Amino acid sequence: MRPARAWFLLPLLLFAVLMPACGGNDNTGSGSTAQDPAALEGESWVLTQMLTAGGQTQIVDVGVSAEFDGTTISGNAGCNSYHASYEASGSEISFGPIASTKKLCQDPEASTESRYLQLLDGVASFEISGRSMSMADADGTPTLQFMQG
Repeated sequence: MRPARAWFLLPLLLFAVLMPACGGNDNTGSGSTAQDPAALEGESWVLTQMLTAGGQTQIVDVGVSAEFDGTTISGNAGCNSYHASYEASGSEISFGPIASTKKLCQDPEASTESRYLQLLDGVASFEISGRSMSMADADGTPTLQFMQG
């Protein structure tokens, strides 16, 4: 009688042992995955979307770009060139003061450039997935979306 009881309990025991192995993401904290800051380097990133002042997603098609070299970000902000120092560790990133040239620009380039530089200054984290990169503010709100270009 005992062997029959053992066969009944064996599937339950296996289920209890193997079930945790079937789980998904076991990251803790904010839910973001660890990133390798070196993945930023060597690519030209083209801005495809950004958050408007009203909190809406805006498609960007004026040629905003970003290139990272390990210590400096540089690119075109829509009309003017810009650069800044940056530090990245894991998925966290922060930028030093952003400097840019001062050519007079017309809209939509001027307004896109102003908003982009404002959002870039407030970025606190990044996440690269395939050929895309998202940057978020300190609250975790995605503000900038790039594609490798």
